[in-house]
Amino acid sequence: MSENEDRLLALLRPFLRLLPAGEPLTMSADLGKLGLDSLQSIELLLELEQAFGVTITDEKITVESFATPANVLALIQ
Repeated sequence: MSENEDRLLALLRPFLRLLPAGEPLTMSADLGKLGLDSLQSIELLLELEQAFGVTITDEKITVESFATPANVLALIQ
């Protein structure tokens, strides 16, 4: 796993209220089923921009963009 993947997964965990503590989070996990909702997606977006020093354009922000950690990673690369 890359450093960015590790950082992303650690950043995502607090947003996933349905992910049991200690359970691994994979890059293909369904973030919606783990508790990520639309309001949290906006909060996550702001944290991603700050943590990774990127600006994510409006056209990249879709429901699909926040479906899995792999999709979220694509936003910041």
